[in-house]
Amino acid sequence: MFQKKTETETNAGSSEGIKNQFLVGQLRKVLYADDDADDKLWVTEACKAIDCDLNIEFVENGRQALYYLERLSVEELPSLIVLDLNMPELDGRQTLQKLKSHHLYKNIPVIIVTTSSNKVDMDICKRLGAALYLIKPDKHAEWQAIIKELIPYIA
Repeated sequence: MFQKKTETETNAGSSEGIKNQFLVGQLRKVLYADDDADDKLWVTEACKAIDCDLNIEFVENGRQALYYLERLSVEELPSLIVLDLNMPELDGRQTLQKLKSHHLYKNIPVIIVTTSSNKVDMDICKRLGAALYLIKPDKHAEWQAIIKELIPYIA
């Protein structure tokens, strides 16, 4: 992780904290780029399990993420972008670089969620402007903790 969490931020990760951060009926839009179908399912199930109302738009790779964003008005842009590193066509590093160099997208927080624990990958992502770097869990149930880590970054 690139930022040290305060106690308030850590407590916000509880189920009660998550419910309190969202207004009733208000969905937060998240763009999630990952080519792994199991991970997409686990993210969706984890959101349901912790009662967190997110409008998650899934795409398969960085190229699709950029294509998706190009078709949105400024008001429709997501509050958060989540990228896997290892995707076909345009990987997470390349996508992060393009996002952070684009005037409309550079201020949207980008979180990397990947299987790579390689320090070089972490350093590159930090240098490119990732807000957070998280390692994908091995178990389905651990995805709830990943979702809780995303919540503070959603405007």
